Amino acid sequence: MLLTPARGFTLLYIAQFLFLGVQLPFFPGWLYETGFSEKAIGLVTGGSLILRLLLGPVVAYWAEGQRDQRIILGIISALMFVSASLLLLGQPGWSIALLTITMMWSFGCLVPLTDTAVMREDRAGTLNYGRTRAFGSGAFVFANLAGGVLIARTGDAASVVWMAGAALLSLVVIIGLPKGAKRAEGEAASRLAPPKLSDAIRLFRSKSFLLMLTAAGLTQGAHAVYYAFSKLHWSSLGYGSDLIGVLWTIGVVAEIMILFFGRPLLKRFGPVLFIGAGALAAFIRWPLIGLSPPLPVVVLLQTLHAFTFATVYLGTVEFISRAVPRNLENTGMTLVSTIGIGALTGVATIISGLFFTAANPFPAYAMMGAMGGVAVLATLGLWRHWDGGIIRSERGNEDDATSDPDGDPDGDITKEPVPVPDRP
Repeated sequence: MLLTPARGFTLLYIAQFLFLGVQLPFFPGWLYETGFSEKAIGLVTGGSLILRLLLGPVVAYWAEGQRDQRIILGIISALMFVSASLLLLGQPGWSIALLTITMMWSFGCLVPLTDTAVMREDRAGTLNYGRTRAFGSGAFVFANLAGGVLIARTGDAASVVWMAGAALLSLVVIIGLPKGAKRAEGEAASRLAPPKLSDAIRLFRSKSFLLMLTAAGLTQGAHAVYYAFSKLHWSSLGYGSDLIGVLWTIGVVAEIMILFFGRPLLKRFGPVLFIGAGALAAFIRWPLIGLSPPLPVVVLLQTLHAFTFATVYLGTVEFISRAVPRNLENTGMTLVSTIGIGALTGVATIISGLFFTAANPFPAYAMMGAMGGVAVLATLGLWRHWDGGIIRSERGNEDDATSDPDGDPDGDITKEPVPVPDRP
C-alpha cells in the first residue's frame, strides 16, 4: 500500500538521518581503525563532497524533467545501499576509499532532491516542511544515542552495519511513495516546462543567488572540522563514544526546536536574517570549540547548532521557495548543496585535515570561524541586493541590458513565461 506524502516523506527523512546520525560522528572512527590517517580521512570525506560539485548539478538538472521523481530517488538510494553494504565485506584501502566516496556522494545527492519534493508538498498543503524535517532530526538524535552506545560496546564496525540498514530503509520507503508525490502542485506542476540549460546557468548571473550561495555555503561548510574530526578531538579529551553521542544530541535537539517551532519567526523575519543569525553563530562557536573548553561550556556551545545549521537550513529553503522559478527548484537546491555547501565543506575538510591534530585543534576550528565571519559579510550583501521576489540576473548596466536577446533590461532568469502560482 502506498504511503501518503506526509507519512512517506517523514519516513524518508527518518531513514536518511538514521544514516547520517551514525555516519557523521562515528564513521570516521571506523576509517581511522582500518588504517586511514587524519589526512586520509579528510581527503576521502572532502573528495565525496567535491564529487557532488562535479556530478550533483547534473543529477538535479536531470531530475527537473522527470515525471516521477521516485525513479531518480530510487536510483540514488540504491547506489548508497550497495556501496555501504560492500564496505562490510572487507576491502583494501583504495577500495574502501572509493566505496566511501560513492556512499557519501549518493547521500549528498539524495537529501536536496528530497528537500525539493517536500518543499513542493508543503506548498500544496499536504505537510509542514519544518515539522516533517524535524522528524529526521529526531532520528538523528536517536542514531547519535543508540549508535554511540552500540559502538561503545561492539566497536566502530557497527557503524557500517547501521548505515547499510538505514540506506536499505530509504530505498524501501521510496518504493512506497505515491506517484503523485513527485509534484506537490499536481496538474499545475505537470505543465511546468523542463528548464533549458541556459536558464540554469543564468542563476549564476544573479548577485542575490550568488550571495545566498556564499553565505549559506560558508556557514554550513564551517561544520567541516566538527563533522570530520570531532570524534578524534573529543576522544583525545577522554570522552567516550556514548558521551560524544550525547554532545551531538544536544546540538540536534536545539536544531529540532528551530525546525519545529521556527516557521512563524521565519515568516516574520525572512530568510536573510535566518541565514545571518547562523553565520554569526558560526563565527562565535567554532573558535571556542577549538580551545577545548570544559565540558559545561562545550554543552552550551552545542546549543548554537540551532543557528549554525537549523536557521541557515530553513532560511535557504525559504529563499529557494521565494526566489527561484518553480522549474529550477531542484537545480537551485542542489547547487546550494553541492557548490555552496558540498564544495566548500569538501575543500575545508581537506585543508583542515592537513594541519588538524587532536592535541591542538584550534587552528582548524579558527578557520571555520573565519568562514562564518565572511558569511556574515555575504549576508549583509544579500540584505542589500535581494528585493524579496523572484531573482533576476541583476546585471545592472545598459550594455548588458541591450544585449539581452529578449530585450529584457531586468534580465529574467527564464526566457519564456513559466506558470508560477502565488508564493506563500
